[in-house]
Amino acid sequence: MNKPCRYTPPFIVFLGLLLAASACTDNPFESDPTVAASKRRIRGTVRLSDRADYSGAYIWMEGFDLGTVTKPDGSFSLTLPPVGMQSTPGGNEGAFRLYAFLGNYRMQNVRTAVHDGTFVFPSTDVDEDGNIHEDLFLQELFSITTNLSRGSIEADSPRVLSIEVILRSSVPPVEVYYPRMVGAIEGPLLLHNLGTGEVEIFKSTVTGVEISDYVEIGPVAYSRSMILNIPKYKLQAGEYEIIPYLLPRDRNMPYGLLASLGTDISAMSTQYVYYPFLRQGGRLRVEAN
Repeated sequence: MNKPCRYTPPFIVFLGLLLAASACTDNPFESDPTVAASKRRIRGTVRLSDRADYSGAYIWMEGFDLGTVTKPDGSFSLTLPPVGMQSTPGGNEGAFRLYAFLGNYRMQNVRTAVHDGTFVFPSTDVDEDGNIHEDLFLQELFSITTNLSRGSIEADSPRVLSIEVILRSSVPPVEVYYPRMVGAIEGPLLLHNLGTGEVEIFKSTVTGVEISDYVEIGPVAYSRSMILNIPKYKLQAGEYEIIPYLLPRDRNMPYGLLASLGTDISAMSTQYVYYPFLRQGGRLRVEAN
């Protein structure tokens, strides 16, 4: 994503940093005079099944590795690079799919056609002005809610937090990779400073018995409880999101989509905060004294 637009809701702030850190491209070519931008630009709208704020869905176009994220109204646009900057002399050619993606939602895509480096309009899914005919509707596969025993702590005092992560699906069965151990780290949690962008991985103590790295999610909530110890002065003052490490079961992800978000985006690393999820809760304020 050059660096995709922005990620505004509190529980998905991590993508705001993705916009500055990833390697994709988001419409730096609008004013190029060589080819009319209208022939290289496609527009559309994403709708989410469970909310009215549609910002943060990741839009990616194969063949060009272009990406952006949706605005609060769900709108987005992508502009192909000028013909001279494309990978094929004279411009790319062929049929390419544009994807709308969130890790805990059902992915959607539309077909596009490109000839001599510009879109062919109209096509099956796109009108003569480059507007995608139908909204891309993303159905939530499972929700992620993180509850904390307290919402604020002092930086100069060691604290113990009880954390409960609740997963629920209205379209079961949904399988989620949610390991108790990753390497030597039990109950891995990422603490993401929403002001500075800094990320640190903490281990926790999982209080229940986990017999598999995969959990099947349904309408009856699956919950995991953990105990997190935060040493004195370990965190600087600021707003944080506490993020559990989990992944959706592989759903035939198109080659290149996750790679376009950054290196090791799905690994247990600090880059994981850029994986596009919509989560609720998990907010922690650290107060200076």
